[in-house]
Amino acid sequence: MKNLKKLFVSFLAMLTAVSCGDPELPVELQPEMQYGAYARKMSQTGKFDFFDIPNSKIDIHVEYYDDAKGANIASFDIDVEYIDQVGGGAGSVTRRDVRTIQASEFVVNSDGYLSSDISLSFTEALSSLGLAETDVFGGNYFRYWFTITKTDGTVYDYNNTGPNLMSSNAFAALFRLNANIVCPSDWTLGAVTGQNGDDATISANGYTYTATDVPLTLSKVSGKENQYRFDDMSVGARNAVFGIATLTGPVFTDVCNIVTMDGVGDYGWGFSLVPSTMSVSTDGKTLQYHWTSEFGEGGAVTAVYNDGSSWPNLTN
Repeated sequence: MKNLKKLFVSFLAMLTAVSCGDPELPVELQPEMQYGAYARKMSQTGKFDFFDIPNSKIDIHVEYYDDAKGANIASFDIDVEYIDQVGGGAGSVTRRDVRTIQASEFVVNSDGYLSSDISLSFTEALSSLGLAETDVFGGNYFRYWFTITKTDGTVYDYNNTGPNLMSSNAFAALFRLNANIVCPSDWTLGAVTGQNGDDATISANGYTYTATDVPLTLSKVSGKENQYRFDDMSVGARNAVFGIATLTGPVFTDVCNIVTMDGVGDYGWGFSLVPSTMSVSTDGKTLQYHWTSEFGEGGAVTAVYNDGSSWPNLTN
């Protein structure tokens, strides 16, 4: 690793020394690739958790590179903006200053390079942008901007640094970083007992039924952190009305406790939740929702965990 880093520094020095009268180099220098100075992201841990804002942070470790092993870098500035992609941009907040790390704060790491350990906290981003916790939503993100200023006054940022330098794993130049606001989904998996009755607003295609004490198993969809399904998504309705096999096609998708039902059954009909019908009892023990299908099936469901577990505060 040290030899590779030495090669980077030598390469930077070589590029800095190039002028119009220099001999031709053995590599082609693209005009957009400006290697004057940059911070290389060596590691990143953490996340911005919508459900735990006070304790959420992203920690990064950077090393500084220029033609003098970072010695000619004066400062590393950090800005942030809020991107409201869920709301179509209505809640976005333009770029504001977070803080500036001066060269006097750089430390020499175990590899002998000037470096910084930088902690970007959720609460600091909110404060920098003048936002409250209630102003931000899961699915949106903060975008951080980083700017290098050298001792001679030259500035290197996202706009004047070549994309190859930023996208290449070998360089990993840190000039921009997106911090997504995530909502970890954590439904208890296992045995559930469901009740399902004819929903008068749907009428179940003219059928009246009641399915009681329906044994269900809640599982996570393979490869999906926020998708779940019952082994019978009709919660006993198919057996009660038609005497046919259980329904397994549709799934629940949880995005920050807002749930949708999507997917088709074995006969090709789509399934969904009736708007604004999902809720959880005040003690967290009972889930309620209404479902419907394109065929006209439907029902009003209540579900409880057999072991007494609580549901998240789910809605739709």
